[in-house]
Amino acid sequence: MIIANPIYDVVFKYLLEDIEIARELLSTILGEEVVSLEVKPQETSTESQASSVSILRFDFKAIIKTKSGEHKKALIELQKAKQVFDVMRFRRYLGDNYRKEDVVLEENGISKKLPLPIVTIYFLGFPLDNIKNAVVKVNRDYKDVITQEVLDVKEDFVELLTHDSYLIQLKLLAGRSRTKLEKVLQVFSPEFKTQDKHQLDFKGDLNEPLVQKMVARLERAIASEEIRDKMDVEDEIDRIFERELAKLASEKDKVIALERQKAEAERQKAEAKEQELEVKEQELEAEKQKAEQLLKELEELRKQLKK
Repeated sequence: MIIANPIYDVVFKYLLEDIEIARELLSTILGEEVVSLEVKPQETSTESQASSVSILRFDFKAIIKTKSGEHKKALIELQKAKQVFDVMRFRRYLGDNYRKEDVVLEENGISKKLPLPIVTIYFLGFPLDNIKNAVVKVNRDYKDVITQEVLDVKEDFVELLTHDSYLIQLKLLAGRSRTKLEKVLQVFSPEFKTQDKHQLDFKGDLNEPLVQKMVARLERAIASEEIRDKMDVEDEIDRIFERELAKLASEKDKVIALERQKAEAERQKAEAKEQELEVKEQELEAEKQKAEQLLKELEELRKQLKK
């Protein structure tokens, strides 16, 4: 079944603009009820020598309700970089969300603005160096440092200053369909890639209702000429970045080579200076020996004259 490749920002956005799909996907990842969902596209522009291009970054904020009745804010972001991602970009965005308050509907029907705990969910289009698992949850424990006892408590002060994270490495999803989550995430797996990188030949589990919804929407996406054009733009952006990276790498190599040449020249200069000093030392040593010989001869002459 041919579908649009959701690794592209435009396709990922189109997929999760379907609120029902977004709600179910979040619920599947978090294992918690999604109360409300807000799609918040973030656009960042960057300049190149060839043209002015825009790189789209999409964030999805959800208000979720845990089994204990607690409300949390969940953030989803797709990072499609082939190199190590910009950590500061994530930190700045998290900082913005930590400063905000969100409207929460209480059980009595009254709306309140509250600072909410945050759960971050990152879809990564590149592998991390030290984590070889496709889906990883980084959560927090309350621990007594003295006794090492894990405390079964929750404290608002702590919850509002720290957060849990989910890391989903798309390139590690291949061949995984043991759970509902893995079956759903197969939609993002590169194992179904074709010669046309804009599309996947999806052969995953279609018995899962959420997968059916996602695949149907991605089928409509691949049929859209507008979406395919935007995928072409993303490809061009990638090519520009790759050329810029290659250019930077080349310039870096040139600088390194020049510095090595300078260092080698300095080393050779130092060696020449050292050799010059060694020659002078040898000359001084020869002069010293000559002086000592003259002193011996003078002493011998003095003795003869005395006799």
